[in-house]
Amino acid sequence: MSSKNSFNYLFFKRLGHLFHVFLPISRLSVNVNNHNERIYSHPLILILLILLNETGLQFIIYYVGLIPSQFYVQLGKSPNERDFKLFRWLVIRAFAFVILNAFLKSLSTLLSSILYVKWRTRLVLYLHSLYFTQQRYYHLLHTTQQNQNRNNDDRSIIYENHTVQTTDSDSNDQESVNYISTNRPQPLVTIKPSIDNPDQRITQDADALCRTLSVIIPLVVISPFTIAFYTYRTWEITGYYGPLAIIIYFIIWTGINKLFISAVSRTIFRQNICEGTFRFLHTQIRTYNESIAFYNGGSFEHTRFDNYFLKFLAPLLYRRNIQEFFLSLSTNLFDYIGSILSYLLLAIAIFVFHFYDNLTSEELVKTISQTSFITMYLIYRFSQLNDLTDKITIIAANTHRVQTFVEYMKNIDISWAEKQSYQTNQQNEILNIKNLSYSIPNNNKHLLMNNLNLTLHQGQRLLITGDSGVGKTSLFRILHSIWPVNIHGSFSYNTSHSFLLPQRPYFTNQSLHDELSYPNVQNSITITRQTQIEYLLGDWDLSHILDCVESSVFICPEYPWQDLLSPGELQRLSFLRLILYLSSNENSRMSIIFLDEITSSLDVNMEIKMYNYLIERNLTFISIGHRETLQQYHQFQLKLYKNGRYMIENL
Repeated sequence: MSSKNSFNYLFFKRLGHLFHVFLPISRLSVNVNNHNERIYSHPLILILLILLNETGLQFIIYYVGLIPSQFYVQLGKSPNERDFKLFRWLVIRAFAFVILNAFLKSLSTLLSSILYVKWRTRLVLYLHSLYFTQQRYYHLLHTTQQNQNRNNDDRSIIYENHTVQTTDSDSNDQESVNYISTNRPQPLVTIKPSIDNPDQRITQDADALCRTLSVIIPLVVISPFTIAFYTYRTWEITGYYGPLAIIIYFIIWTGINKLFISAVSRTIFRQNICEGTFRFLHTQIRTYNESIAFYNGGSFEHTRFDNYFLKFLAPLLYRRNIQEFFLSLSTNLFDYIGSILSYLLLAIAIFVFHFYDNLTSEELVKTISQTSFITMYLIYRFSQLNDLTDKITIIAANTHRVQTFVEYMKNIDISWAEKQSYQTNQQNEILNIKNLSYSIPNNNKHLLMNNLNLTLHQGQRLLITGDSGVGKTSLFRILHSIWPVNIHGSFSYNTSHSFLLPQRPYFTNQSLHDELSYPNVQNSITITRQTQIEYLLGDWDLSHILDCVESSVFICPEYPWQDLLSPGELQRLSFLRLILYLSSNENSRMSIIFLDEITSSLDVNMEIKMYNYLIERNLTFISIGHRETLQQYHQFQLKLYKNGRYMIENL
């Protein structure tokens, strides 16, 4: 197991980077847009409030610690010297201090909990700002899968750079995109160890990191002040040898604990990986439960899941328990030996230096009570820092997981998508492909396309066919710039007036209004929109799905649409997205539509209805399909073969 992900210099470096997210106080800090955050709830303000609260709490604790000596004095007086009024006032003060102590402790917990929410909000928004921009969510998962398919001795993937050129083709802000390969290869992304379970890192790991950090922050911010104060008070009582002995004792034991912390943090890091994979396996069961049931694969999955848990997770859990046992043993020894150390320091002051020889027995009892409290509390403050070892292991492991995720996303260089030029297609030219060649990402020798030249004009329709796995959808990936592969040649089309319908439609558990408006989140809720959706559902034989949402297009279903509808119903619902997209004013001048086997789960009559709808509107579209019935709706056919060969023919 690598020693990188342990309690070391790299941990502090990565934690420092994350604190630029947690505490935006300098020009190096990361700006996270949270419109609901007010200045009074800024994380730094919360930390200052925690510091003030802890200062008051320590002040109260100091006086609470001195109260027992006053009780000893009052209760130890002779009957003639006893003063009940003074004793009653002492009891009232003791109760007041204790109540205030409890209140300040609870307030400290509340403030640290609010700080946890603030920190997690900032961290999650920051991770989302990286994950959901520039299609990193796709590149991240795609390159991770590629890494897992490569040899262990070759864990880097280097893509040739290519340039994206965005053009304003007219006064209506139409974007035209042209891809031109560079003459010399440049590293697009170099990826070393693959990133497992991005969803776990954004949710579970970020939560554990922020929660644990917020729990220890009250102790961390006040400890320098309390340790300095009680070190001075101990020096006054015992001389320099007292605080020096305690500090040396703490440093030695911290070095011992550092070894255990590093071991446990590495194990937790590895455990989180396996836990995420184990959870992902169970989500596959939820996704493919019907297919597994048709296969009657329960016994197979039972054996597979048991084997994974027993082979990977259980040994890590045992290893972590053993390592945490030794860490706990070291921590407890420090605490209990520390309690003896305080009395040893008092013994030295009494037997060696004779500091208290001139005191009466009554004064000696009071002095010993006060002195033992001060020395023991100094040791207790060091013990509290030492007791953070279990939390530091969690912080170290999750800091490495979150920050490596950030570093990984930042290393996915997509600067090719930001370079611009000003070149437009010729009049009435919708798509222009010149000398386009590319291979698959994880194998440059596997050529998918060799020197493709193709031009489509307004109203023309192209059908792409070929054997399964020959690279039909890969061409769509290249044209949409989501597959950063070795590309030669160029292509251009108007991306702002294009639309793609995938073979596997994407639906979640949103309302029909939001699902059919996807990915446009700006559509407002209107009666006209509702009437339009209800009409289209009836026209395309989907009215029955309103029963899943109480006959309202604005109510979310109880379960995801993927679980409620058949593949054919999902493909029809996906086509309604295109219809609504075309009906909006800003999309009325659709340039080109990409259709990836959109009728593979539909009957022939529904296929006829879909394609006739597109043809009647004189739309330019490119279809991928296997059915021979598709040829009648297209004017050209692009046949793809192995090794990048192709053939274009008229239909």
